[in-house]
Amino acid sequence: MKLLEYKGKELLAGCGVRSAPGIVTDNKSYINLSFHKERYKEFFLDHKKVIIKAQIAAIHRKQNGYIIEADNYKESLKLIEGLYESEFQEHPITTLLIEKLLDVAEEYYLSILYDTRERRPMILLSREGGIDIENSGQVAQTIVSPLEGLHEYQVRELAKDACFSSTELLQLTSFIKGAYQCFERFDCRMLEINPIIRNSEGLLFAGDAKVTIDDSGASRQEIFHDITDIEDESLLSERALEARKIDYHDHRGVAGKTFIELAGDIAVLASGGGASLTCMDALIEAGGKPANYTEYSGNPPREKVRQLTRITLSRPGLNGCLVVGGTANFTDIFETLSGFVEGLREAGNPTYPIVIRRGGPRDKEAFEMVRKVARTEGLDLTCYGEEMPMTKAASLIVEKVEKFKNEHLH
Repeated sequence: MKLLEYKGKELLAGCGVRSAPGIVTDNKSYINLSFHKERYKEFFLDHKKVIIKAQIAAIHRKQNGYIIEADNYKESLKLIEGLYESEFQEHPITTLLIEKLLDVAEEYYLSILYDTRERRPMILLSREGGIDIENSGQVAQTIVSPLEGLHEYQVRELAKDACFSSTELLQLTSFIKGAYQCFERFDCRMLEINPIIRNSEGLLFAGDAKVTIDDSGASRQEIFHDITDIEDESLLSERALEARKIDYHDHRGVAGKTFIELAGDIAVLASGGGASLTCMDALIEAGGKPANYTEYSGNPPREKVRQLTRITLSRPGLNGCLVVGGTANFTDIFETLSGFVEGLREAGNPTYPIVIRRGGPRDKEAFEMVRKVARTEGLDLTCYGEEMPMTKAASLIVEKVEKFKNEHLH
């Protein structure tokens, strides 16, 4: 779960990491309620210069016009309304963070993420921050033991490696320790502050906050139980957003946590991690064009599979559906395929071909049930067990889809 900048800064503030004074406003409240305009007017008069930030995940927001500075009140109103009238990735701009414009003496870079080889948190620090960090000079790094936590001596050594002077270490050490506390406390997968701003008085501020929360950890955190307007949704389709919410607060298996929209016409509901990716490769190699990639696994109950099926099949322009996975060890095939059948009904019992290839506990019982439903309700649905190679099932759905499209074209 990627957080909007303002929510990331709220988490950091709770761990002692300072940001510039700011207010958050959304387009509905700002445009329709005079209270919010009065609140903003008071904020502007207090600070005289502001920076207005669209809450989206765009790269180089400032260069692309999504971050604007203003030192004139009337002009700032026009800029705010202009941002609300603009879009990013065909999504309207709905939320702004408006902050006091800081005087910037220097900019630094800080990132905390997991090193996949070490399987431990890694901290990156650079004396050079801002938009050209990828071209900057020396970036220091250190690995943190999850059992021991972050030691102060590690932070001091990190700062020295990044060419900070001994007089700068005290405040910087406190800043980095606060950021790491936030990373650990809120189950972050990644926390980036770029830039850290040092103002003319020598104080440090989080100039930006890119925070990604582990999806599994989000349900453990009360602060995320109301997910309205805290997650960056600008890069996700409505179906992807709806699918991701299936798993919120329901730990019984996984359904929809991964949902990627693609450009094809064959819906895919996959199971089995690496096996499902192999099936996607086989589907494309056979000439098929997947409409999406999503997974369900870990023995989810039928209602979660039902929801995922309905969401997946709501895509306009589908010409086929492939339900595919390896041989399960403990996933109840009857339970999950019952959910699939219920989702099919909610999707209006589509006429295009459907191929199912599954194996595991209660699969024979499940196939008998699915075939009976197909006969009764007139579905073009074919079921196969583990005797059918998954790659062959991918080829088969492509053949059926081509036949279906030819019949409907003529």
